[in-house]
Amino acid sequence: MKKISIKRENQPQDSERYYVGIDVGSVSLNCIVINHKREVVYESPYDRHLGKVDEAVLALIQDLYKEFGQDRILSFSFTGNHGKKLSEELGTFYEFETISQVLGAIFVRPDVRTIISMGGQETALLQINHYDVEDRGGPGGWELEYFNTNGLCASGTGSFIDQQAQRLATSMYSKETDTSLDRIDKILADFIRLGLKSDKPANVACRCTVFTKSDMIHLQNKGEKLEDIIYGLHVGNARNYVSTIVSNRVLEEPILFVGGLSLNDLQVKAFRSYFPGLVVPSCNTSIGALGVALQALELSRQDRVNLDMLKAGGRDNELSVPAAPRLALKQTTFPDTNEIQRKSLRKETRVYLGIDIGSTTTKYALINENREILHKAYVPTQAKPIEVTQRLLKLIRDDIGRKIEIV
Repeated sequence: MKKISIKRENQPQDSERYYVGIDVGSVSLNCIVINHKREVVYESPYDRHLGKVDEAVLALIQDLYKEFGQDRILSFSFTGNHGKKLSEELGTFYEFETISQVLGAIFVRPDVRTIISMGGQETALLQINHYDVEDRGGPGGWELEYFNTNGLCASGTGSFIDQQAQRLATSMYSKETDTSLDRIDKILADFIRLGLKSDKPANVACRCTVFTKSDMIHLQNKGEKLEDIIYGLHVGNARNYVSTIVSNRVLEEPILFVGGLSLNDLQVKAFRSYFPGLVVPSCNTSIGALGVALQALELSRQDRVNLDMLKAGGRDNELSVPAAPRLALKQTTFPDTNEIQRKSLRKETRVYLGIDIGSTTTKYALINENREILHKAYVPTQAKPIEVTQRLLKLIRDDIGRKIEIV
């Protein structure tokens, strides 16, 4: 968890009270603190919980108590995929993410008509209709005119982009690169930065995660520039959203882009090719947290949190079941030497060379007429099949080229 650091021009009055909204999504934890004047006094940085939801929420609340004072926080409220469970454990207010996002969006942009939401697990389209007194014979307001979301496939979500960035990390760096989730923010930043260099996106189909991977591998093997593939991935992501989520709807401006993917400059660029007026608002990743905090304030909720309940909740949810030994992740190692055994090649030897150029690795084996392996290699393809193959052939030539005849 990132520690809270808040800069204020003026210290709060002793009488000031706060309402905390927390959006506990499938990937990240986002928090907003507002005062009774509906002013945002704190927005948490985008923070991945890496599946440790209870631990992350506990650390966040402890930091908030330390910063604002336990007695000054009147209410904690939750939204998001994991928010319902936490609100039940802690006895606090919960609102569905759809409503929370609309409330937050209207607060930052009162005339908003369309919301494009892309998070770690879900993508959605929300269209809002505003009406006045004459339309309804009563107070003016808003209604959710249309809502659509993705199905079970992860294609088009933030996790989908994360996975592709991890997969291409060896092409961006080297075979020793650590591609674990602990480093995903760094990998993703470099991934986006490289894609922004492209002005000619490759054609990547993004309707299905499996097909997308196959498409990208094919493009790599064709020798497409990596930056063009990355940009093409984001353009394909936007194209898929328009064809499946938007479909035949007409999107009216202002159009707000919210959720974790709104932090991705390359995805914003891709969407603006379809919607030039697209706006990334303030609190773009915390719009749901803002909405649920505002609703708690309007309802005069007073839901304080007992941290002991959260700690106990985590233990109570553990199931006592028989367990096998912990699985060990053993990554493929590439030995420094490519020689299995050195035959004394006193005269020119007739040999046979086999090369397997795969999507992620390239292999070769050199055998003699007795089917004995004389030389072999196993290296990453790194999206450069031609260059890697040339390097391996040069290795053979420099090492034993004068003593063999490849037939």
